[in-house]
Amino acid sequence: MDELEREEALVEVPEEVPEEEVQDEEMPEEEVPQEEAPAQEEAKPAKPEKPIKGPRFWAWLIAAVMMLAGLVLSIPAMWNLLLVVPAVSGLISEAGRNYVSASQSYDFLYETDLTAQSFGLSGLSGGNFYFERQFAMMGKVDGPLALAGNQEIPPISEFFPGRVPRSLRKLARQCDVLYDILEGFYMQMNLLEEPAEGESQAQWQLAGLEAARALDGEAEARALYYESLALLIAVQDEDLRQDSLERIEALRANPAAEPWMYDDPALLCARESGDYETLVALCDARLKRNRQDFPAMEIKVKALLLGGSPDKALAAADTYARRAVGKDSMLIVKAEVHYRQGDYDKALALCDGVLEKVSFDVPPATQAQAQALQAAMEAVGVKGIVLLLQGNPGEAAGLLKGVWDAAEQSSVTPSLRYVHTLLAAYAAAGALEGEEAQNVAMMLMYSGYGIPQAIIDLAEGETTVEEIFTEGWGGLDA
Repeated sequence: MDELEREEALVEVPEEVPEEEVQDEEMPEEEVPQEEAPAQEEAKPAKPEKPIKGPRFWAWLIAAVMMLAGLVLSIPAMWNLLLVVPAVSGLISEAGRNYVSASQSYDFLYETDLTAQSFGLSGLSGGNFYFERQFAMMGKVDGPLALAGNQEIPPISEFFPGRVPRSLRKLARQCDVLYDILEGFYMQMNLLEEPAEGESQAQWQLAGLEAARALDGEAEARALYYESLALLIAVQDEDLRQDSLERIEALRANPAAEPWMYDDPALLCARESGDYETLVALCDARLKRNRQDFPAMEIKVKALLLGGSPDKALAAADTYARRAVGKDSMLIVKAEVHYRQGDYDKALALCDGVLEKVSFDVPPATQAQAQALQAAMEAVGVKGIVLLLQGNPGEAAGLLKGVWDAAEQSSVTPSLRYVHTLLAAYAAAGALEGEEAQNVAMMLMYSGYGIPQAIIDLAEGETTVEEIFTEGWGGLDA
């Protein structure tokens, strides 16, 4: 190949171009690589970044409104929970025959209902559940006769005028029968002349009841009701005690009879006749029906003591005192066991232990606090008895009257036993004719009670404090 041909070959074969240069040639002219940005742009000062702003006022307001709306919507659920918890707790206590605990749970439910109504939340309510359960428990514990004889409790059929709850229908029917019988009895008593000479009050009332029975077209079907009322009247008369025992046995033998028809009279007959073994058995039967029947516990402990078993009495009191509800009541009964045995220091220590937990200057806010104050009043009464037995009637009278005056601020009223003990202290101190003692005596008279003969005998020196408070069943209350 000559020189000309070599030059043409060189012209036809293109040179190899690096890849980076090829890409630069294909790039559009208006696009400038980042690293080759114009110098004037790099020279501009950087703008400061704007601060991040939080939610504005309206955003906060909307969030707050939504949160409040959520809370309002959740109120029914929360309130219903407050209602359900005590209701379920009460039903569980009822199922276990712990009726005092059940009543306290239902009281909390009722107070919650009242709180809801005070805030205008009338739709959030337990309805008549509280009243239904309270009536049901009164029927189980006290019986229909106690309900029908209580003028402060309305008839069940009138309290639920629309429809009586299923759980109360039998009790309502029994009460209605008793209302009808009592109405006829009161009418006949108004027609009868005053008791004849030698006729007791109980005999006079039994005559009125029999007159009402004779005019009752349904008397045969209501025979058990009439017998239970006749027993309740007769048991108050010592001369009719044997007649009462026969009526009790007849009712017990009748398979259609219920315990409320004869239970309380049987307890009274056993107590008055000194049949302490039967008394213990009756108390045990009551405690099977109501595990928190504290009067039955107290009677059993005292019956064991009087039956000659003080160790068993103290053991029973200790057993019952382990139960949270009514513990103070058992400590007071235990104090009586000790003072009857002459151990005054232990009795006073137990009473002081009950008293140190309460203050009579503060009104009770709950039923539990009211019960604690009432138990404290009983502790003061027992302490007054111990002071009397120690030969300190003036100190006993000062203590009893002073606590009574203080308790008025808490709306706590003393029991009949407390009042009788105060009068006994005045009598033992020779102050029964004084102004304070006369005021207490007049209060008893206005309340339908008289002054026990034992107090008059004590003032006249015909009996002693020991005979009144430590012999037999003891005490002055009816």
